[in-house]
Amino acid sequence: MSGANRADGTAGAKAASPVRVLVVDGGLGFAEAAASRLESRDDRIEVRTAVDADAALDALSAATFDCVVSGYELAETDGVDLLETVRDRHGDVPFVLFTGSGSEAVASEAISAGVDEYVRRSEPADQYARLAGAVTELVSETRDDRRLATHLEHTSDAFCELDAEWRLTYLNGRAAEFIERDPDEVLGERIWDLFPEIVGTDAETALREVAETGEGKRFEYHVDRLGADLVVNAYPAPGGRALYFRDVTERRERERELRELSERLQLAVEGADIGVWDWNVRTDEVRFDERWAAILGHERDELAFELGTWEERVHPDDIDAAWSAIEAHFAGESDLYQSDYRMRTESGDWKWIRDRGRVVEWTDDGEPRRAVGIHIDVTDEKERERDLERYRRIVDELPESVCTYDANGRFALVNDHLAEVYDAAPEGLAGEPSRLVERVRAASDGDPWRALVEGDRDSLTGTTEVDLPTKSDAIVDYDFSRLVIDGELDGVLGISRDVTEQRRRQRRLERTSARLEALFEGSPDMIDIHDEGGEIVDANREMTRELGYDRDEVVGMDVWEVDAELEPDEGIRLWHGLEMDETVRLETTFTRADGSTFPVEVHVRRIDVRGEDRFLASSRDISERKAYERRIERENERLDEFASIVSHDLRNPLNVLSGYLRLARETGDDSYFDRCERALDEMERLIEDVLTLAKQGEAVGSFEPVHLGELAARYSDDAFGSAEGEDPFGGDETEGEPRVTVAVEADGEICADSGRVGQLLGNLFRNADEHGGDRVVVGDLPDGFYVADDGPGIDADRRDEVFESGYTTSETGTGFGLSIVQRIAEAHGWEVAVTEGERGGARFEFTGVDRPESPAETAESSG
Repeated sequence: MSGANRADGTAGAKAASPVRVLVVDGGLGFAEAAASRLESRDDRIEVRTAVDADAALDALSAATFDCVVSGYELAETDGVDLLETVRDRHGDVPFVLFTGSGSEAVASEAISAGVDEYVRRSEPADQYARLAGAVTELVSETRDDRRLATHLEHTSDAFCELDAEWRLTYLNGRAAEFIERDPDEVLGERIWDLFPEIVGTDAETALREVAETGEGKRFEYHVDRLGADLVVNAYPAPGGRALYFRDVTERRERERELRELSERLQLAVEGADIGVWDWNVRTDEVRFDERWAAILGHERDELAFELGTWEERVHPDDIDAAWSAIEAHFAGESDLYQSDYRMRTESGDWKWIRDRGRVVEWTDDGEPRRAVGIHIDVTDEKERERDLERYRRIVDELPESVCTYDANGRFALVNDHLAEVYDAAPEGLAGEPSRLVERVRAASDGDPWRALVEGDRDSLTGTTEVDLPTKSDAIVDYDFSRLVIDGELDGVLGISRDVTEQRRRQRRLERTSARLEALFEGSPDMIDIHDEGGEIVDANREMTRELGYDRDEVVGMDVWEVDAELEPDEGIRLWHGLEMDETVRLETTFTRADGSTFPVEVHVRRIDVRGEDRFLASSRDISERKAYERRIERENERLDEFASIVSHDLRNPLNVLSGYLRLARETGDDSYFDRCERALDEMERLIEDVLTLAKQGEAVGSFEPVHLGELAARYSDDAFGSAEGEDPFGGDETEGEPRVTVAVEADGEICADSGRVGQLLGNLFRNADEHGGDRVVVGDLPDGFYVADDGPGIDADRRDEVFESGYTTSETGTGFGLSIVQRIAEAHGWEVAVTEGERGGARFEFTGVDRPESPAETAESSG
């Protein structure tokens, strides 16, 4: 063994050298006294101190020490954990545990971890003397050899040594037990032959690094054959290598279990919205976790870790009860402190907190030192408790009989109303049979009650007659339902009510309701009912049909979603201005679901429906009436036109005729009769135009394909030429030639009434002649046709007036020709506009004209 080599001359050399001792204080204040006593006992001893475990480990890494003295209580760790770390990193440096708070458990743990000496601090007179004696013995060579041999054989770690050829030269007892082999059989064997599974692994790499670098190395390795996790510390040793390996399988499993348990606890705490507090009762320092702060709407770093942080947030009415519960627990009157109270949140609201905790550390005098506990937000639970109490009161105040039955139909719990019905106290009915249940079972086929209890049905409802203690032949509505709690039947919930009077009224109301239903649904008018805010609460079939909605769509809509002319504010003012049962009539426009509109006449009446204001609206489609009114208006306009013509336009030729007749009588000159004849012709043409405008201006016959060019040519002949060569306009003779030439440039067909279109063309041809035109052109447009002349044209600012009845700028015109043209176009559904022609004359364009489909188009549309 490498330890045996220390028996040579090394001991003498070491005895003459200084003894370096590292004292780890941990804030316990014994370092200076220990250093003084050790250095006075042996002038070879040099003492260096460290304030905590981290400083001690740093010192051991920076220098070599012959002994380490450590207290047990260190910051964030203890002396045993430091010992294990020193063993892992620095091997067998002698280690003394010097503690004043030790126990048998601590001593056992320290010895198992390989401590060299365990010295308890007792009376100040001898504690440092014993410590100095222990250190002196440990640093002696003989003590070192004995300690090493004893340690190697009794340590809980397995230990073995390898020579330079990787042959096994030594195993302690723990190592032999671990590999389950006889040491005599394996000594001298190469480790790679004994454990071939190591070859090629990180463990082989680590061992060879120790051999190459001469530095120790710590690594972990899982042995599949043994199913074990090992922590291995490998060090260079004289002539080879030394290996410490510890089986940490159970520790790893415990760590995993503790980690999983910690995670589950953390999840449970977070899932339950639990805050944790830790109270130092001696100093009133209180540690709050993040959940504790979050419950009250705070961040953890916003809170001072002191008792006042909790106390100042508890409701003043609850603080005394909370302190009483705490003091009772401190006095041993309860194993657990518990209290419910209100706490103020960061926003100023109050939350109900359930506070639970207990003392976990006591002083030697039996006083509480440390307490821990939890906060749970139970605001919702308190609300539910208040709700339950309200429900209990509500149930007792209900005018219905409410109770629970057992499986046999006996009363378990009853409310006050049911107790009054039975003329008994509520508690006196417990266990008594229910007359209602007995009646239901007797009057039913089979046993529906048993089916309900056994779960074959979930509820049982109906109406029956039953003799009650306070009323015979009562008609009772009942509703029985299974009461299941935690998956098990807890009884049957029963609700019943005496409906004797209601049933009688109901029969009367049903008859009345049937008549009203027939009136409401069978009405030919649209009927809806809306509230004072304009929301429709009911509508009959006629309204849904007319509007194109389902009933469910109409109900819930606002009136102004249907009424296109009604503004919300205007409607509300109108309804609120009505007295009860007062009716107002108005005309408006409704909008259908497809966006189309139609005029309606609405009668709105304010009514009272069970104490609430409602408005009954009866609406009727007045489209036909409106159309009739428009026709009447147009007829009236025509009558006005006729009156104007009769009163004015016909009077002029009559005056001319009368004047020339008088002159003819007085002078006997026959030439005056020719002028009379021309006046009569003018009157005849005026009368014909008026009749045409009155009778045919807006009417067309059947539509048929019409070749526009042929029609224009035919009507030009009729309008401007005759076989005898007479001038049809009564002007000078033209020797058989018409004054206006018609050029036909249209070669397509249109869909129209040919007779009416011919009349339209004739009027335009005559219009051109009357205004001095020489040539008229009829041509095609992409969606219609045009008629253009080369006359003086029409001023742009007068073009909107030319279609007005009686408007003319010609001395011979009647002013009705273009009005007739416009009405014929409108009757066909065309648009007509006046523009300037290519030669400066007037150009009349007709658009929106339909054309017959070609055979190919017809076949395609049919397909």
